[in-house]
Amino acid sequence: MDEALRLSIILPVRNQETEIKENFPKIFRFMSRYGAEVIAVESGSTDGSVALLRRMSRRYKFRLMHVQALGKGLALRTGMNAAKGNVIGYLDTDLAVPLKYVPAALKKINDGCDVVIGNRYMKASNAKRKLGRYIESKIYIYLIRLLYLSRITDFQCGFKFFRADFLRENLKGVNDNKWFFDTKLVLLAERQHKRICSMPVEFRDTDKSTVSTRDIFYFIRQAFSNIGK
Repeated sequence: MDEALRLSIILPVRNQETEIKENFPKIFRFMSRYGAEVIAVESGSTDGSVALLRRMSRRYKFRLMHVQALGKGLALRTGMNAAKGNVIGYLDTDLAVPLKYVPAALKKINDGCDVVIGNRYMKASNAKRKLGRYIESKIYIYLIRLLYLSRITDFQCGFKFFRADFLRENLKGVNDNKWFFDTKLVLLAERQHKRICSMPVEFRDTDKSTVSTRDIFYFIRQAFSNIGK
């Protein structure tokens, strides 16, 4: 990565004690190569996640933040507002997309992309998805593309990188604190003719995913209510 670009990584966490134990040491070792600022944002955990994060914060260098209300979007917004880097990315704590794709994403930023999206549905992607989640995802993508005349073919993959100046200009314009949050960011970037770069990734569904089947109704409601905003 160009030395002029400093990386901040946001890790949203909720009830992921197992994933924290398995993946946080890997993440910290990997991100240390880039001198990255790592921000873990915990929201509403009822397992041992908070205590484990506090213990880890004494060993590894990262910022630990908490939000009272539930919502992945709120966790991401909180981390993004606190981030000091001029490239801000986020990863799902379960590493559904492997860390090995981070260098390619940063290269795309260096090459002029404003937003980099991990895409599970490109020809070169390798996504292992449960049938129900695959169908829900495809319905959602089709609906967003239809309603917003979008060319994007994956909105919800938990692997995205942004130029910080774009985020700072647009976070206030995102009126959702849940799962529609990053879809709205991508749609805003597309509306503003920012350079959005999709990249094929490996992806695997995990049993600890916090997205439930009923969330499809929430996505549909948000998709319609945000038209024109």
